[in-house]
Amino acid sequence: MVELFETGTPGHKVRGVLIVPGEGKKWPCVVLSHGLISSKESAKYVALSDGFAAAGIASCRFDYHGCGESDGNIEETTLTERLANLESVTAFVLAHPFIDGERVGLLGSSFGGCTSLVKAARDHRIRCVSLWATPYQLTHKEDPSAEGIAFKESLYADFGGYDLLAEAQKVSRGLVIHGDKDEVVPAGEGSAIYEHLGEPKAFELIRGGDHIFSNDVDRERAIRLSLQWFGQFLV
Repeated sequence: MVELFETGTPGHKVRGVLIVPGEGKKWPCVVLSHGLISSKESAKYVALSDGFAAAGIASCRFDYHGCGESDGNIEETTLTERLANLESVTAFVLAHPFIDGERVGLLGSSFGGCTSLVKAARDHRIRCVSLWATPYQLTHKEDPSAEGIAFKESLYADFGGYDLLAEAQKVSRGLVIHGDKDEVVPAGEGSAIYEHLGEPKAFELIRGGDHIFSNDVDRERAIRLSLQWFGQFLV
């Protein structure tokens, strides 16, 4: 079952798609959080949804503020704004009649990993999390992943108000995946997040992997590892 949805408030609508393996029962679900300038329709997230469906796990993909089909200007996005987006989407998922609210996880990559980490730290309903290529700091305004977008100073000032390593200490059942050739977020940042997580936890370093796991073999490995992780804690 594929269900398009929107949530949020007028002028700040967040739009997404919920994919449920079938009707007539409650399913575990993973909410997928894309990176700073990506969208729910990126090949990586579509492949993740397909993999989860085959494994009997629902998935929810959505566009953050200023991305894809959601409202807003991406130049004005902040971590606080995106946490509000994720909260709205999570509330929709938890209230859905085909989702088991006690078996909900988060998967995020890059900036979406930051959002997922903070959300998991502050919401006891989140059972487990997988973080791909996730930074704990945001200090370089000439970020090569920004692709020429002129983000406002508020993005960096707002991010500075969060201590992601302290937030990580509140999270357990976390899987961290990072490529050792990540050209945007050094693998040491993922390692630091892993070190601060509570047990159980796991860290997977993909040799030769770049920031977006553009190599098909690397991406398939990251998907497989995440499916195994969520299968362990949600199924």
